[in-house]
Amino acid sequence: MTTKRIPASVRLEAIWAEVENNGHASVGEIAERLGVSEMTIRRDMDKLEADGHVLRTHGGARSVDDLRRKAFEMIEPSVENRATRNKVEKKRIAANAVRRIQSRSTIAIDVGTTCFELASLVTDTTVHVVSASLPIQTLLAKNQMKIYAPCGRIAGADPSTVGAQTVAYLRDFRFEIAFLAVAGITEEGLFDYSFEDAEIKKTLAAQAQTSILLVDSSKVGKTSAVKVMGFDSIDVIITDEALPPELTSALASYGTEVVVVV
Repeated sequence: MTTKRIPASVRLEAIWAEVENNGHASVGEIAERLGVSEMTIRRDMDKLEADGHVLRTHGGARSVDDLRRKAFEMIEPSVENRATRNKVEKKRIAANAVRRIQSRSTIAIDVGTTCFELASLVTDTTVHVVSASLPIQTLLAKNQMKIYAPCGRIAGADPSTVGAQTVAYLRDFRFEIAFLAVAGITEEGLFDYSFEDAEIKKTLAAQAQTSILLVDSSKVGKTSAVKVMGFDSIDVIITDEALPPELTSALASYGTEVVVVV
């Protein structure tokens, strides 16, 4: 591409205007609009970040004020509170997810209200289910499903087993699919409430041929106390709304498939 000589002041103003108007700016879009190299725009964004005007993200920059407004949940809400958030959307996500389960497979189902919705739809008695979630274990046992319950310490607002014993038990399995849930997702990765829960999620992903994240739109753009992992361990994300451009770009760089249910 032939680049133009655009004064730095003009480039910086263009980036800043885009961030102010839309909350974010893409390196590629700004470079194409101004007819300059992406490297030049990256350097400009780095300068704006150094001056405290923007925060650099994967493929661009976004408003510092927007990041300050981003919801941050340190304390895990009650199950009752979470169960009422986006309940219809969670059911749609679960309905898409359950169709991916093949007969006679061994799957893992994580803790969480969307995962509980998924578990309620699993009716194939040839499927072996492993879950640390006590509510999911109870539900599937009542439905006469093959459910395997890890040992360990019981903890959490949505009670589940955690700790070294749980991790050791899960490492004895190989899952065709691990269905995961998190408290939040941004372009920086996946977040949850505690180190213990994060360790369980990482173990499930490591033991699975395919890792599928079930995340409704209330979780998008949120962070929490602990970063669970990046996107290199996630094969598919099932959600109910299109994801923000920066997040979409970050996922694409890892080859993660995004499914938006309607």
